[in-house]
Amino acid sequence: MKRILLIMLSVILMVATKAQTVKGKNFGVQFTLHDYKTASDLKTLGTSSVISAQQWKKLSRMRPGIAVAYTEGLNEYFDFNGRAGFSYLEYTLPNQPFAASNGAKSYFEADASINMKMTKEDNWVSPYLSLGVGAANWNGYYSSYIPAGAGLQINFFNQTYFVAQAQYRLPVTSNAVGNIFYSIGILGNIGKK
Repeated sequence: MKRILLIMLSVILMVATKAQTVKGKNFGVQFTLHDYKTASDLKTLGTSSVISAQQWKKLSRMRPGIAVAYTEGLNEYFDFNGRAGFSYLEYTLPNQPFAASNGAKSYFEADASINMKMTKEDNWVSPYLSLGVGAANWNGYYSSYIPAGAGLQINFFNQTYFVAQAQYRLPVTSNAVGNIFYSIGILGNIGKK
């Protein structure tokens, strides 16, 4: 009888420890890079030319920025991510010939996306895919884009997360310009789900 109770207690404990882990509310800071030159080269020259020239990985082609991010788990595999960012960059508006860039100006952006993790939340390393919607403002011109990409999350005891991400920003409106976006940052838990 004791064995049966011990086995039942063991099974209950195993099920309880395997319960669904959902990320709580997290807030953090991210360092960002915007690469408009490589995105333009991909469109005009093609992927093979860009890869063989190896210009795409040079930091001199990218413009730095900073962002604040909020992330909350929807379930074990999906997270909501909201981000607001700032950068100081040159931007060429494709359909505004009289608004040519004459130097770097403030660029503000905000986006919301869903991150689909490839592994469960409680894993130490979790790659993910992301897709969302975003809006930006540069020099009084508004635009919208679709951020689509992939990233990697490193989980430190479900309290702190290191995230690295790469996205392609697909233009939606006429004032939007496609670009490649990179970010690295850290998120800290500010509340349980």
